Amino acid sequence: MRTFKLRGLMFAGLLGMSLSTQATAQMWGGDEHIPSLVIAPTEIDIDVPMPISSGNLELMLAQASRGGGLAELKQQAVRSYTQHLHSELARELQQYLEDEEVPLVARDGVLSLHKSLNLKVIKHLSAMKPKGDYDLEQGNVRLTGEFRYTLKNQQGTALREQGVNIDELKIEQKYRVRSYHDGRAANDNTEEAIREALSELVEELVEAMEDTLEADELQEMASL
Repeated sequence: MRTFKLRGLMFAGLLGMSLSTQATAQMWGGDEHIPSLVIAPTEIDIDVPMPISSGNLELMLAQASRGGGLAELKQQAVRSYTQHLHSELARELQQYLEDEEVPLVARDGVLSLHKSLNLKVIKHLSAMKPKGDYDLEQGNVRLTGEFRYTLKNQQGTALREQGVNIDELKIEQKYRVRSYHDGRAANDNTEEAIREALSELVEELVEAMEDTLEADELQEMASL
């Protein structure tokens, strides 16, 4: 009888240790003890050029006269580019963290990543040339601003905080606008150029965070 009780106690102790280990593993993200991570939505403040060029000025003014004010047109552009940044950041970060096998959770993660982006898109006109039946406007769009990210623990303590000077990344894309003399719609790739510049920016920002978000680095910071 005493032997049976002893074996029962030993089994209960081993079971308790096993459950405790499983709970700890779940909290930290698995057998490798990689801490789980919450990615907070990025705070984005972006300023973009008025979406008007020599080729679409009359169209924009006509829309404004029908109640679609120029300010509203700019806000539509801001919302569109902001959504583009959110989508690209989420995709790039998720891909990198999946490669690192970092468990992502919606809440109650061991660590949390917070990001803010203050960005301005500047449009520079470099040339305006007549070309047969159209006028060609050429220039570039350039990005300027600052990006900051902070890694925090569950108590809200900042474990790592760094910034990126976007000016130093020297991100530019060329744009062109063909304005036809016969009234045809202008061929304008400005929006495409801005989106390509924003996508390039996201790649640079995620690359800047990679060392901090490596699995080994996250483990070390979670132990602080």
